[in-house]
Amino acid sequence: MDTDSYIAFLVVSTMLVVVDAVIITVSGRKYLGDDDHPGLSTAASWLTTTLFSLIVLGLVALVSTVDLPVDGDLQKLVTKLGIVLLLLAIAHAITMTVLARYRGAERQEHFVDELAHQGRQRSNKPQVTQSIERDEPYSTL
Repeated sequence: MDTDSYIAFLVVSTMLVVVDAVIITVSGRKYLGDDDHPGLSTAASWLTTTLFSLIVLGLVALVSTVDLPVDGDLQKLVTKLGIVLLLLAIAHAITMTVLARYRGAERQEHFVDELAHQGRQRSNKPQVTQSIERDEPYSTL
């Protein structure tokens, strides 16, 4: 691979990673959107995107040094870009799985908090049932 092809590979691959990272950041914030704690979804999205970017850029650097048994510089460039696209797709899928797990944990925690709040509200009110003999309410306490 000559120098121009090598630089073209690095530029195109880096741009693909940056575009995907922006998509993950923006969509991740909306996907994780928590009205009660908006800062948490933003922080989780940024942390996940940063990890994604570092891993994929590292893979791009490694792929750029691999010598492929393909004839011609253009074919090597296309083959390496194909490998980067596949790695990018795998990394994107893993990142979406991480975001989905985080969202599920957040929703579960929110649900538990709601149940606890409802339980506290119910325990403050006396429970009343119908009297069997007189057909009127009486307190069970």
